[in-house]
Amino acid sequence: MFGIPVMKLAVIGGLGVAAFAFFAHRNAEASQSNPQCAFTVNADVLNVRAGPSTGERIVGRLVQSQPVTAKPLVQNGFRQIAENRWASVDYLVAASGNTC
Repeated sequence: MFGIPVMKLAVIGGLGVAAFAFFAHRNAEASQSNPQCAFTVNADVLNVRAGPSTGERIVGRLVQSQPVTAKPLVQNGFRQIAENRWASVDYLVAASGNTC
């Protein structure tokens, strides 16, 4: 069929299955090593800052009831939500199932 020998098709298919299994396992390990840090904003408007301090510049804003995925790192009462993005823990309510 299509001029490709069956043995070559079997080898190619087997390699594809092995690659899929490898990457699926790697992704599962990565998700287990990163706890789920899910929060909801509990402020009308929450300033997102460049660093963990009210003296840092504002780089964004979150609004009431907005869901936020964050990182486990907390410093000076601020939780890191992304690279150079921090929000006050006083206005982040842990979502159901939060393991962070």
